[in-house]
Amino acid sequence: MFTARNLRIGARILASLACLLFLATTFRAAWQSPSPDFPSYYTGAKALLEGDRLRDFYDWTWFKRAMSRAGIDDQLGVWVPQTPLTMLPFVPLAPFAPQTARRIWIVAGLALLVATLWILSRLTAIRFACLILLASLCCVPLHMNFILGQYYVLLLFLLTLSCYCLERSRPVAAGVLCGVAFGLKLYGAPFLLYFAVRRNWRAVAGMGAAAVGAIVLAIVFFGWNEVAWYAASILPRTLDGGSVDPYHPALASLSTMLRRAFMAEPEFNPYPLLNAPWLFFFLRAFSLLAVIGYALLALGKSAGMPERRAFAWFTIVVLLLSPSTPHYTFVLLLLPVPLLLEEAPPRRRILLLAWLALMSMNLPFANLFPKVWLLLLVWLLYGFGNWRTASLRWIAVVGIAALGLAALDARHRMAAWLQEPAARFQPFAIEKGRIFSGFPAVTAAGVFYQAMGERRYELHWAHDGIIEHLHFPANALCPVALAPGGPVQFEFLARGVSRFMVFHPRTRTVTAQLAPHPVSPADLSPDGKWKALASLAEGTRQILLLNTASGRIQALTGGQCNNSSPVWTLDSSALIFASDCGRGLGAPALYRAPVPAAP
Repeated sequence: MFTARNLRIGARILASLACLLFLATTFRAAWQSPSPDFPSYYTGAKALLEGDRLRDFYDWTWFKRAMSRAGIDDQLGVWVPQTPLTMLPFVPLAPFAPQTARRIWIVAGLALLVATLWILSRLTAIRFACLILLASLCCVPLHMNFILGQYYVLLLFLLTLSCYCLERSRPVAAGVLCGVAFGLKLYGAPFLLYFAVRRNWRAVAGMGAAAVGAIVLAIVFFGWNEVAWYAASILPRTLDGGSVDPYHPALASLSTMLRRAFMAEPEFNPYPLLNAPWLFFFLRAFSLLAVIGYALLALGKSAGMPERRAFAWFTIVVLLLSPSTPHYTFVLLLLPVPLLLEEAPPRRRILLLAWLALMSMNLPFANLFPKVWLLLLVWLLYGFGNWRTASLRWIAVVGIAALGLAALDARHRMAAWLQEPAARFQPFAIEKGRIFSGFPAVTAAGVFYQAMGERRYELHWAHDGIIEHLHFPANALCPVALAPGGPVQFEFLARGVSRFMVFHPRTRTVTAQLAPHPVSPADLSPDGKWKALASLAEGTRQILLLNTASGRIQALTGGQCNNSSPVWTLDSSALIFASDCGRGLGAPALYRAPVPAAP
């Protein structure tokens, strides 16, 4: 007989089985196997304690050297697009060996998950055992958070505790917690608008104080100049979707969906639905402005909306606004779903549970971005009732403002894009899906460059219409041509120690060097008519050309991105250089730019 008592006992048994299954599978696998993402956080913490410059963190080659020094050799990692304080929770783990630190982080993640579910049980009428079963519906994102050593269980805990503080009439503490989330991962930033539109000024003050504290702390660690550099150079690219591969369907965001549909990129996205950059810039800005604008309108015009429902819905809005939402990000749904379940009618409860299960799965037809559409569905479902109470005038104002601002943004970004290499020059050494190709070195035997392999950086050699991969038992970094005919010197990085090796193209042999060969600057063209100069303008790195005869300087590259490492072809007719324009921050591809004939 299905009495309430029997149902409670059954839920406890099922919850116990779910816990045992989690410990036997996900937790055990995370404990025993390497975590692909944890080493980056761990290396960031080590680098902070060693006093390294903030701007070096975002240099992928430098970061690999730092990982190697930290004892992580056969694994790649980057610090993009992390904030200056993302590494703080890992600082207490830095004195431990990498494996020990990873296991401590896994145990801490489990404790935070249990604490989050307990807080939700106090915040709602849902029993703890039922919340465990609800978490089991989110098993794939949870599994990935633990296996990868990711961060989002901590963010889930911070946002859940913030909501709990709001419900317990502690708005300052709620604001502070969202401010901490903002300082660590930027996810808390939109909640400042949430508190403002809900007229919760004490929460606004708490969040503002926490944000200012985070900025001051970053300045203490890195200095004002480094933090200002981050704000000018890194933060805009982060908000623009500057992840490793911003075209990948696994990053289930509005920005990624539109970028994949309307922006061509030779290695990541050679065949978009329509190559229309202006349309991409316009639609991205309009969709994001419309999502946040109509969300704030709904929240502002419905003061009677219960706090937990408003907070839950806005958490989903934050996920929809995010420029990058990898699969493990959806563990954050364990906050809004229980809050929405509690007051939902029976039919909607079933739909919410099904929605959570779908958001947690690896869905088919990933190229159609089904999770983006599922997020939009809930945004519409919970916003529609409140928009009906708003006046048509306000609905029109928000729509017209979004259209106008999107058009202005598209115009500005299009002007910058027309200066980028993709709009002007020919890609060089294209390899489908290649994330990193940089530091070109030109010889008579072909062009050598540093490329990212599966587990380490490799030396690639473009010659005779092919691209040859040169594999070494360690990282091969920063090739340099010692002479027009070769050989090529490169850095050989293993176990935190850099040596210098020389590859001879003619004999295909490698010799070790006790010290690096002195290399003359490669900025002057072989015919002496041009000089390539590096420029740092508006937070980006660009390449300039100096006419040695006239002294006239002209820009070769532009855009809101980085162009670097220029080398001359042997006949002085072109420059080959690396550019991360239209790609992830710090993840360059190679281009060949013809140089005008000197007068």
